Amino acid sequence: MKFGQNVIIMTMKETGQTFLFGSLSAIYGMFSDKQLDITYSALRNAVGTYMKSHGIDESEPHAQTIYDTRRSTFTLQRAPLLLLERQ
Repeated sequence: MKFGQNVIIMTMKETGQTFLFGSLSAIYGMFSDKQLDITYSALRNAVGTYMKSHGIDESEPHAQTIYDTRRSTFTLQRAPLLLLERQ
């Protein structure tokens, strides 16, 4: 197996709905700042801070939470796509 692009898994806390995105910026193509109660730049900074403070290693081959606060209406996880290596 080899690792492909990371996907961002967004889970809405109230409904449990799950969405998959290719990037943080793609989230804002579907949701507005007002719906999420956070701007893109603030979320980007919050994800970086969360990952640093929790020692998140992006090379891990499994899903990892990259953003979750008590106040937020959603959680974000990062997971690599696992690809079959062609021979």
